[in-house]
Amino acid sequence: MPRRLLILLAFAASLAVAACSSTPAAPALTDPKEILAKSIASLANVKTATIKGTFTGSVNAAEAGNFDLSSVKVDLSVDVPAKKTRVTVDAPTLMGTKLDLIVADGNTYTQVVGPLAALLGGDATGKYMKTAVGETVPDEATDPAKAIEELRKGIDQLPKAPEKLADERCGDQDCYHVRLALTGADLATFGAGDAQIGNVSVDMWTRKNDLRPGKIAFSLDMGAQGNVGGTFEFTYDQGVNISAPPADQIAP
Repeated sequence: MPRRLLILLAFAASLAVAACSSTPAAPALTDPKEILAKSIASLANVKTATIKGTFTGSVNAAEAGNFDLSSVKVDLSVDVPAKKTRVTVDAPTLMGTKLDLIVADGNTYTQVVGPLAALLGGDATGKYMKTAVGETVPDEATDPAKAIEELRKGIDQLPKAPEKLADERCGDQDCYHVRLALTGADLATFGAGDAQIGNVSVDMWTRKNDLRPGKIAFSLDMGAQGNVGGTFEFTYDQGVNISAPPADQIAP
């Protein structure tokens, strides 16, 4: 029996080695544009995704004062096959504002709590406002293929080439790190912003195992209006529960 067991173990090990050697690792990517393009294309087969975002910095509003963004949090869940999305924003330093946006069953449901409710289109009683999807959501929001194509076009039209930095870990994955750094003048040539805006940088960490975005961070220098930064971390193909709110929570 020990001899037979050793033979079986050796046979299993040889099969494992053969399986590993028959599937060579994909060559490392070095072109930052290629990394971005493949990272965007990888989203085409995503079934579900969750994104958690945090912010840094502050914004100086001329009439409303200074708003600290360090406590603002964003959570986004997407169920692609069901065409459902949910975005929640918790912004205690923005007058205690909370936003809940649900896209489900062909409708959007928007709830805004706090003094900014009227400004952001919320109901004064705190209930959800219901609107047909076609009236407020562009095709790119419900058709991933269109969104990916628009992002690909954007990469080709960048006024400055992205830069590949040293590979890093993002979460529990080995990732490529690509940075896009633009000035206000660059944004002006791109048709966004003007020279009054300072430096803008966007960093993307792309997971090597499946080329999906693992993390995205940005920083924006707005001069006298403040400095803003944000980090968004991604997880994929885990269970998400998105549904329309109960009827008694929807404004008439």
